[in-house]
Order: sequence, then C-alpha cells, then structure tokens
Amino acid sequence: MSLTDLTDGSGIVVTHEGHEHATSAAPTPDASAMSGMGSTSGMDSMSGMSSTAPMPGMSASSGASGMSDMSGMDGMDSMSMGVDILPMWVSVIWIVALVAVLVFHCGHLVRMGGQHRWFHSAHIIMLVGMIYMYAMMAFNLNWVSSTVWMWLFVLTTAAMIIWMITRIVAKKPFSYLWIFALVQQAAMIYMWAPMSSWVAAFTWALVVYFTLETIAWLVGWCNDGKPERGNAVGPGDRSLIVPLGHGSTLGNVSMAVMAASMAYMFAGMQLMK
Repeated sequence: MSLTDLTDGSGIVVTHEGHEHATSAAPTPDASAMSGMGSTSGMDSMSGMSSTAPMPGMSASSGASGMSDMSGMDGMDSMSMGVDILPMWVSVIWIVALVAVLVFHCGHLVRMGGQHRWFHSAHIIMLVGMIYMYAMMAFNLNWVSSTVWMWLFVLTTAAMIIWMITRIVAKKPFSYLWIFALVQQAAMIYMWAPMSSWVAAFTWALVVYFTLETIAWLVGWCNDGKPERGNAVGPGDRSLIVPLGHGSTLGNVSMAVMAASMAYMFAGMQLMK
C-alpha cells in the first residue's frame, strides 16, 4: 500500500492492489457547492467530448469498430437475406389455394378405392407438408421440426419405390402418373433437408421441372386414360393399368396448383439463401 499526496492538497490517493481510492483531507464542501460544481463539470465534460472520442479504456480504433459492429447488427435486423418473393400476403394466397386443393383431394380419397385412394393419399400428405411450409414462412410456425417432415417423406418415397418394383417384377404395369407422384415425394425430402446441403443448380432444375408439370396439367397433357400417350410403366398386360388422371378441368387445375406451389417455394427459398 502507498500514499500519494494530491497536487492541490485536497486529499490523498491510497493505492491498494491496483485500485485507486481517494480519501479526503480537506473539509467537506457544502451541498450547494457540490451541486454547482457537479453541474458545471458535467456540462464541461459533455461539451468537451468529441463525437469520435473513444470511451475510457478503449482506443480510437476499437471504438470505431464497435460502432461499426452495432450498425451492422441493426442493418441485419432490417434487411432480409437475398431476394424475398415470399412475403406474408403471397404465402397466405398459396395457403388458401392449397387448402382448397386439399379439400378437393380429400373428397376423392373418401369416394374412391384401390390405387386411386393411395394416389390421392400421397397428394394429401404432400399438400399438408406444403401448407405447413407456407404457414411457417408467413407466421414463423415451429410446431413440427424439419427433420420429422424430411423423414416422413423419406418413408413415403421408399414405400412408393418398393411398390413400383414389386409391380414391375410381377409384370403388372402402372400409370406413369405414379412417377409424377414419386418425384413430388422425393422433392419434398429435398425441400425439408437443411439448406446448407442445397445445390443451386439442382434447385433450379426442380423449379423448371415443376413449372413444366404445371403447364402439362393445365393444357391436358397428363391424361393417362389415352393409350396413345404411353400411359404405362413396366412390362405386362396393359389392361391392368388403372388410369389416375382427372377427367375434369377442376381436377387438372388442382394438380397444376400443387406443382406450381412447389416450383414457387423452391424458387423463393433458393433466392433467399
């Protein structure tokens, strides 16, 4: 411990373990004097402080970099990454459209049986996943983890592949629309996978594919009831094929909405990456 006299004789500085404490050796001034002195010195210190002066204990360069870091954080809060084509109102429009398609396919699920029921079940699972994806974008939902969704579509994709292989081995051909459904299920695996594993070229290829599928449904090219369209996959008797296409314009539009929603989601997520 060391004692050091202050130059003006107003007190003594006691140094102890690296910390300085001032002890007063002079009479204590009255309250009015302290008030006047405090306000004057406070104003002087404020007026004498430069806008670029560093804080005590901080160099000029560290002070500037600290302010720069704070402004960068504010900029990140107010700026989205990449191009955002998925604002809330757009996502809500897609949600409404997909819910309408979901109701339409649920009606088919109840009325039909056999392959038709399984075919529409695959679409219903995909629709629920897409509705949740758009709702997550619009309302920041986090009810179900991406991992759960991804593995759900892994299972549905695997089930469809196993079914197709057994049909081909048994020489029982099936409608090519099952291939469309398989691509949708597999694409949903990719959609729910971590975006760090996304490949831009592959993502844009999916955007092009689902855009073309949308057009095909709208112009009536996906009618597997016409034999000349090459509606069968696999060897065997073509009379065993169960046509799955919709015979109505409304049905084709519903399929087009599904494909378009996937194309738009892939494009929106890739642009924000």
